[in-house]
Amino acid sequence: MRKQLMKAAFTLLCVLSLLAGKENNTVYAREERAAGTFTGDVAMLKQEDNGYVMQVTVGNSGADFTGTVQVVFAGFDYGNCAYQTQITLPSQGKKQFTFHITDTAADTTRGGLCALNFLNEKGDVLQSIEFGNVLEHAVTEVSVGVLSEDFAGLSFLEADGEAIDIRGREFPVKLVELNEENLNKNLDGLYYLIIDQFDVSSLGDDSIELIQGWVQDGGWLMVGTGEYAAQTLSGFDRNFLDVSISGVSVPGEENVASVNAEPSGYSYSMYTNDGVDFTNMAIAELDYSMIGGSFYDSSDNPAVCGPVNNGGIAVYFYSFSDAELQKLSGYSVASIYEEFNNFGYKYDEYSEWEYSRERALSFIDSINTNVDFTWLKVMILVYVVLVGPVLYLILRKCRKCEWYWFCVPALGVLFIVGVYFLGQGARVKEARVYSVTSQRADGGSKDTYFLAYHAGTKPWDVRLRPEYEVAGPGSGGGGYYYGGYTRSVGDYFYTVSDDGDGLLAGIKPEENFDSGSFFAGGSAESRGQISCENLKYDRRGTVGGKITNGTDCDMSYMAVWYQDNIMVFSDVKAGETIDLKGDIQNGRCVFNGTFYSVDDLLYDMVSVYSYHADLGYEQDDMAALLIGMSVADRERTSAPDQIVIVNGAKPAEPDQAVIVGVVRDYDRVTEGKCSETSYGCLYSYAEMGGRQNASH
Repeated sequence: MRKQLMKAAFTLLCVLSLLAGKENNTVYAREERAAGTFTGDVAMLKQEDNGYVMQVTVGNSGADFTGTVQVVFAGFDYGNCAYQTQITLPSQGKKQFTFHITDTAADTTRGGLCALNFLNEKGDVLQSIEFGNVLEHAVTEVSVGVLSEDFAGLSFLEADGEAIDIRGREFPVKLVELNEENLNKNLDGLYYLIIDQFDVSSLGDDSIELIQGWVQDGGWLMVGTGEYAAQTLSGFDRNFLDVSISGVSVPGEENVASVNAEPSGYSYSMYTNDGVDFTNMAIAELDYSMIGGSFYDSSDNPAVCGPVNNGGIAVYFYSFSDAELQKLSGYSVASIYEEFNNFGYKYDEYSEWEYSRERALSFIDSINTNVDFTWLKVMILVYVVLVGPVLYLILRKCRKCEWYWFCVPALGVLFIVGVYFLGQGARVKEARVYSVTSQRADGGSKDTYFLAYHAGTKPWDVRLRPEYEVAGPGSGGGGYYYGGYTRSVGDYFYTVSDDGDGLLAGIKPEENFDSGSFFAGGSAESRGQISCENLKYDRRGTVGGKITNGTDCDMSYMAVWYQDNIMVFSDVKAGETIDLKGDIQNGRCVFNGTFYSVDDLLYDMVSVYSYHADLGYEQDDMAALLIGMSVADRERTSAPDQIVIVNGAKPAEPDQAVIVGVVRDYDRVTEGKCSETSYGCLYSYAEMGGRQNASH
């Protein structure tokens, strides 16, 4: 009997081993098939002001696939980011799509490791393809698009292989021939767009709007004129490029370029060394006095140039197709690109602003999502004042005083348990967002910085409104630092998803994580204008002028910022005009001071960081105002501490003031069921000393 039992057990063991082996082989075979099902690549198309445009190429050699393509960026010290897109990929199919990764997401994933994951509809990873650092050395050349009837004649603009410097790295130039049919396909991958000897008005309205939007989002447009000035400058909206032609010189006579071609003007020696003579060229006389912003005559090239939102435009007095320019060396051509690239460089305090912006945003959120420590204070007070003495008296009366030392730790445990359970009631049970949106009053683009809290311990996401095109981890630090995420592409903290109906920003909660700081960028509609009249402010403290809130929003506070002086006025209603001098005298100005650093401003205006007990205004409004000022400072085109670099030196400082108004209960960032506390900051700019619109 014993032998029969052993034989049966042995037989059963063999059967189980065979079954286990069969199951293992099945799994292995399935994994092998999955490993060869998908192909993919992740590459950087271009770098923009607020991040990078990434291009994903995927292929499918297996059955039809419907699911999610996920790109995970892993860093050394910070929370990994996952950007994912819902996709349907047929068998033997191939697709290509782009997405935006914020610059902060790129900075926090500085390890550079990247993975391309394919997830089924249940969220299971079917296949993962790992890459190295796709953000470093991903761009091997600078793509320059060309709209011209003489594309072949502009081949010299490839600079003979001479490298040009883009943000501290050097790349050769590659020209891309464009037409209306391929414009939409190629525009996103370009650094520069050259339009020369081309009738812009022949393009459809959609194509013109596409070009204008590309420039405003960070593209650099170079327009050639000369004898083709009229047709090349035609078609653009007046509020985008308002340049008229006074005349065109005849080759052989002096012109605006040859007259200024001297050491104090254009780079005369460069052109002279190449044998270029402006008097042999047809040079356009351009009137750009109606252009808003800070367009100026370049001192390096015969051109007028200036920033437009995140991008810029340079209009040259000559046509690039002029035969005289064929003499330019590769070095000279490269310098044309670099001068245009460098004019937008600004002296700034980005890092200081970002640090203060993060702290200001955290102040607006006054809710602790872990434990409500008020209960702990109450329980300790009750114990010290009531429970402890009463317990001692009871035990003494019962002649059980020796039990006191047993009851003390027991009650301590009960306190801890009570705090835990009561604290759970204070935890956030829903997605909760605190947002500050900054935008030009008259429209354009908007930046939103927000803190988001997850509900309990389940992963969540919130849908952003449809006008947002880019999202990712916020700037600064503190909100997303976690040493556990170290160069692993198998895990992530932040997610940005695109399901075809817009972007969703979310957090994958982990231990010790309660909140995340996000940034989102998108387009903004006009809320009206902020107009100014006779603004003045001098070092003696003389203040004057009027500001009209021509927006449709009531502002809880309005800041007037000129150089290092700032005045903050309270309760400026929609349509109301404030008189600076009069409202300072009647006490409506709640803050009037001078600052020498962003930190000074933070400590002076937000009492939680200062020694002031009560500064007489809402602190969270002031925190929101600081965030608006940081964005306005970054976006202004020619502020005293952000001057365009021309020939290595600052030009004369313009007298420009920044106007920023704080609006409570502003437009929501999110859609759907989500508790959101939202602030808006509407900003504009005004020249000191005259009457004009501050929204230029």
